[in-house]
Order: sequence, then C-alpha cells, then structure tokens
Amino acid sequence: MSEQGSEEDLAQTRIAQPVIFTHSLAAFAAAGDHLPLPKATAGHSLGEYAALCCAGCFSMEDGFRIIAARAHAMEEAAGNAPGAMVAILGSNPEAVEAVCARYDMVWAVNYNLPNQTVISGGTQGCLAAAQELEKAGAKTSRLAVSSAFHTPLMEQAALQLTEKVQAITYAPPRWDFYSNLTGEKLVPEDFPSYFGRHMVSPVLFTRQVAAMAADGIEACVEFGPKRTASTLAKKNCRSLAVFQVEDLETLKKTVEALA
Repeated sequence: MSEQGSEEDLAQTRIAQPVIFTHSLAAFAAAGDHLPLPKATAGHSLGEYAALCCAGCFSMEDGFRIIAARAHAMEEAAGNAPGAMVAILGSNPEAVEAVCARYDMVWAVNYNLPNQTVISGGTQGCLAAAQELEKAGAKTSRLAVSSAFHTPLMEQAALQLTEKVQAITYAPPRWDFYSNLTGEKLVPEDFPSYFGRHMVSPVLFTRQVAAMAADGIEACVEFGPKRTASTLAKKNCRSLAVFQVEDLETLKKTVEALA
C-alpha cells in the first residue's frame, strides 16, 4: 500500500496511521545492527506510539492493535464531528492562545516551535481564528485533515480507544521517554488512560526538546518518513545534531555520520 496506494488512499486515517507506524518501526529495526541503542526516545503525535513501541512498552503486534483502534476511532470522530487544523507561523504561542480563546471550540494544540503553533477546532471558528491571526501578521497553512485532532472534540474517540486497548500488556520504557503530554520524562503510566488523554491534549513538542537538551542529549535520529520531527527538533535547539532514517541511503548516511 505504501508503494502502490494512491495519494487518496494513503490520506485516509485508517490507512495512513498503520503505514507510518510500520515505516517507523522498520527504519528503527534496520538501524539496530548499525547504531547503538538510544538513551531516550520521543515522538510527535502519532510518532509517539512508534517511539513507545521501540522502547519496549508494548509488543509490535500489540502496537498494530493500538494503532488500528486509534485510527478507527479518529476516522469515526472525523465523520461525526468535522473540524479543521491550521498551522500558524510567525506568532508566539501566547498570542495564538489569546485569539483562540475568543472563539468557541478552538484551541492551540501543537506547540511545534516558539513561532509555530497549530490550532484546531470546529471548522468555522478555527478558520476565523486563523484569519484573525493572519491579519495580525502571521502566516497560515491549513492542514489536510477533516477533524479537530488533539482537542476535546475527540473525547468520544478517546473513550473508545481507551476501552479498546485495556487488555494489552504494557511495560515501562527501557530508557528515558519524553512525553507529548507533559514535555517531560514519562512517569509510570496507565497506558490506556494515557492514550485517551493524548488524543484530546496538546502536543508540547517545544517543551520536549528543551527537556531533552537540558538532560544532555546532543543528537537525535528520526526513524520514519519525511523529516518533520527532526527538522522541528533542530529548529528548537540549534545545538542538536539531527539525522533521519527512512531508507537504506539515509541509514548509510546516518551510520557514517555517527561512526
């Protein structure tokens, strides 16, 4: 599907999430014989699930069960509660939050960079808030999604996911894990509850990267397609050395760079 599927097929949540999860795990496994084990892992939104799986918090098989349940719940929620997400560039988080507060059911949800925040919510309010921020000088870019992810509008999906993944066996991470929810190291968690909260809560990525850098992490390797997380990590902390593995060519480059 990842090689032969149409863009339309791959854009569907129930297909995109398992494909991205698979790619990330495959890239991590391919690097296993060539790179040392990490001292810590982290992810961004969906990427957090792959990072938790690589850290041994659940098996690969159970990881696919979790992702399937998450994707199904989110796709169903998108049909029942349509919404929008818009990236706001060139405005600080406080200004974005202040504008969102003036609209019903609009929230700041992805804190990607000090000057890049994604807002999410009901379509009309979200687009109106984005327009106001644009008039104030920010640049905006609507995301190709059809619902308000990481907001309270996902509450039913969160409850559904929490119920579906109760029977899975979980374990603490094998190394430090930095959480989207807190931006800090993950403390012992009830994972089904955590996954539910993750679905309705902001992604505090700027805080995650700051915490990692403060703890002495100097290099990050992103496993999976594109370079979204590693690019954001580098922009958040210029001193970080960042790499990305998505195929044999990028694996070779990363191995050579870290030799």
